[in-house]
Amino acid sequence: MSAILAITTLAIVLLVYGWLALLAIKRGAGKRFNPRVDPFVVLIRWEPVAVKLSPMLQRPRLLLSTLHGGSCSNERLVGWAAESAGIGFFALAGTALLAWIGHKPNLLVVGLALGGCMPFLRLKELSGSVAKRRQSILLALPDLLGKLLLMVDAGENAMKAFAKAVEQAPDREHPLYVEAKSALEAIGRGESMTIAFEEMGRRCAVPEVKLFATTLIINARRGGDAFVPAMKELTRQMWEKRKAIARTLGEQASSRMAFPLTVIFLIIMALVGAPAVLMM
Repeated sequence: MSAILAITTLAIVLLVYGWLALLAIKRGAGKRFNPRVDPFVVLIRWEPVAVKLSPMLQRPRLLLSTLHGGSCSNERLVGWAAESAGIGFFALAGTALLAWIGHKPNLLVVGLALGGCMPFLRLKELSGSVAKRRQSILLALPDLLGKLLLMVDAGENAMKAFAKAVEQAPDREHPLYVEAKSALEAIGRGESMTIAFEEMGRRCAVPEVKLFATTLIINARRGGDAFVPAMKELTRQMWEKRKAIARTLGEQASSRMAFPLTVIFLIIMALVGAPAVLMM
């Protein structure tokens, strides 16, 4: 009976996947077929499924837009959802196969739980990526402000100093410098500086960057001696925030080391105590 249940589940899973794969191949004729994503794109775009999934995908859309410059296309969102569904599907298919081979139908329950949890785990991973991006921007912002302030104190124009600070970026692929470079390119194309810097703050999705952008905009509009004190105060606040983040990262690292050290200690105790126990 257990073998019949496992075979039936595996057969249904494979038939559904095969049908979706055929539809994906027909719709994407001439395109490279991705077995982990394309069949589930067809399923997610099916109207009854799309209507039900639409409210559930609002949070992933927001997180993806934060990671990709403030916007998330429908293609990107569907691709992420399809990949999440694909990972869950293959987890279910793998456990169904193991249940059939090992004659253990209880594994099907594990497979269903694993497959159902996979989208939520992917969402958690996405949230972690957004948090790491925000953290990396906060860690890099004091350096950018320090360079800018140093050049402005030396008599350089604020915008020229900002452009030079961005050009001297230690990591050109860093999200903060990527967005700053995009703002400078927009200004170079003739776009309003106000719009360019507001867009930079929006894409970074970090309040401190928005405050920095607002300070630059006010300086460009009014000028005056208030810019340098404002930048000094902002720089001081950002260094304090960077220290707090560094302390948090240190505490997280030490807490992560506690479990492996405990395991190593238990193993050593077992290796030392085992001969004495066996001799008793």
